[in-house]
Amino acid sequence: MQSDTLLTALRQTGFENLTFNTPWSARLFGMTLAASNKQLFTLQQFQTALIDRIREQEKDGCITTDEDYYSCWLEALQGLLEAKNLWQADQLMKREAEVVEAAHHRQEHQRQGQHIIRPEAVK
Repeated sequence: MQSDTLLTALRQTGFENLTFNTPWSARLFGMTLAASNKQLFTLQQFQTALIDRIREQEKDGCITTDEDYYSCWLEALQGLLEAKNLWQADQLMKREAEVVEAAHHRQEHQRQGQHIIRPEAVK
């Protein structure tokens, strides 16, 4: 199926009819379409990469969950982006560390903020 054909079919059925079990799988789907729309790769190239990744995964056992499937999806997308030097694997670890640090900072700030009485709040 060509990229235009898939997008046309999605538009005809309506994107609102798509359902995902997790927010991250929905975002992953959206990122893939956005990257294809920016012509970083075609949907046909993505489909080939996904099939190859699934084939590799199935050598170690069946794909039995959505998480297994979308993990293959993520690896296929990463592989296409890495091939064009748009993504490097170490960026994921760096970004993950940044997100964890920011979450820890927010939690600490919230924890400390719960015990502080601000003068403007008392009137």
